[in-house]
Amino acid sequence: MSTALDVWLYGTRAGTLTSRDGRLDLAWSDDAVARWGAGSRVASHLLPLATAEGSHPARVGAWLEGLLPEGRTRTAMAVDHGIDPDDTLGILGVYGKDTAGALVLVDEGAPDPATTAHLEPVDRAQVAAMLRQSASSGTADTRLDSLTSLAGMEPKVALAWHDGGWARVRAGAASTHIIKLSRSAQSPTRDLIDTEAASLDLARRIGLTSVDARIEQFDEVRAIVVSRYDRVVSDGPTERIHQEDLAQALGINTSDPERKFQRGRSLPSYVAAARVLTDGGARTDELLRLVTFTVAIGNTDAHAKNHSFVRHPDGARLNLAPAYDISMHEHTSVSSGRLAMEVSGKDAIASITAEDLADEGRSWGMAPRRAQRVVAQTVQAIADALSVVDRDGHPGVSAAAWETVERRVRALGP
Repeated sequence: MSTALDVWLYGTRAGTLTSRDGRLDLAWSDDAVARWGAGSRVASHLLPLATAEGSHPARVGAWLEGLLPEGRTRTAMAVDHGIDPDDTLGILGVYGKDTAGALVLVDEGAPDPATTAHLEPVDRAQVAAMLRQSASSGTADTRLDSLTSLAGMEPKVALAWHDGGWARVRAGAASTHIIKLSRSAQSPTRDLIDTEAASLDLARRIGLTSVDARIEQFDEVRAIVVSRYDRVVSDGPTERIHQEDLAQALGINTSDPERKFQRGRSLPSYVAAARVLTDGGARTDELLRLVTFTVAIGNTDAHAKNHSFVRHPDGARLNLAPAYDISMHEHTSVSSGRLAMEVSGKDAIASITAEDLADEGRSWGMAPRRAQRVVAQTVQAIADALSVVDRDGHPGVSAAAWETVERRVRALGP
C-alpha cells in the first residue's frame, strides 16, 4: 500500500503526503510556494500553504477524510483492494487520481498525471454493471468503475463523457459526470433522484447552479446523470477546478457521518460558511439565496458536505460553489422535518420564516435591508420558476412533492 503520495494541483506538484503510525504529514513543495506564496489558501481554507497550520497532521487528516466516501461505501472500496478501511492514504493511493476538486494524488515520484491520463470507452451495458456493482462489493480484479473518490453514502460512479459516449478515467484523467443509482421502488425515498433533477432544474432557472441533471435508464438500471461543476470540458483535456466542502474548510472530520450535521453544535453552521466566504473576499448574498432555496424546497439534507467553495487557480479568488446534491425531502413519510444546519437558531423547517432567513443573513454581517431583499427576491424567483417549470419533464416527482414546495414558498412570501 502507498506510504507516500505526491499532490498535484493545477499542474504543479504542490507537496508530498506521508503516513506514519496513523499520522498524515504534508510537506508543501518549493514549486507551490513559488507559484502561490506562503499562506495562500489555494488548496483549502484549513491548510494555508507552507505554514504550521497548513501542515498540521490533524488538519491534514480531517481534510483528506473529506475526499473519501462514508460508511459501507468506503469499507467496500477499501476491501476490494485489500486495504484497511482506516488507511486513508492507502485508499487515496488507489482512488485519489480523480477526486472532488482539482487535487490529483499519485505515487511519490510518479510523472505529472497530465502526461499519463487516458480514457477507456464503455458502453451502456457496462455502465449498468458499474451501477449495480456500486451498490455492492466487487473485487480488485473485477471492479468496473473509474477508481474515483467521491464523498457521500449514495451508490455512484464517475465517468467522462467523450466523443458522444461514456468512458472510464484512468491514470489521472478527469471525470465529467457523476451517475447515481436510484433507490429501490420499495423505499419511502424512492423518488430521491427525481426530486434532485427537479430541484436542480429550479435552481438553474433562478441562477443558483450551473449543474445539469437528467434521469436515464442504463439497461434495467435507473439513475441520475449529473454534470460536475468542478470540471471544464473543452476540445482538449478536461480541466479541473479546485473546490472544498464546508466540512473540509472547517476541519470537521466526517469519518463519523453524523458530524456533517449541526444538530445543536456550534459547527458546522451557516455563520461559519459565511465567514469562509468573507475571509476569502467574497460576498455572502449567494449563500443566503441558497439557504432560502434550501428551506423553500424542503431540503433537510443540506449538510456541511453539500455546501462547497470554488478556489481558483490564481490562489486568491474564492466563491460559493453552484448548488448540487439538492432534493425535496419534506413530503416523504420518513422526513425528520429538521434542517441539517440551523437558520437563526432553529432547525424545524416548518417554523422557519422569511424573517428568520433575513436574521440569519444579518448574523453574518449583512445589512438588514439587504438581507430582507435577498430573501424576498429569491422567494419570488422560486415562485416564478415553479410557474413555468415543465413538470411533465419530471414524471417521477409526485404531486405531493410539488405541492409541499408550493406551500413552503407561499409561507415564505409576502
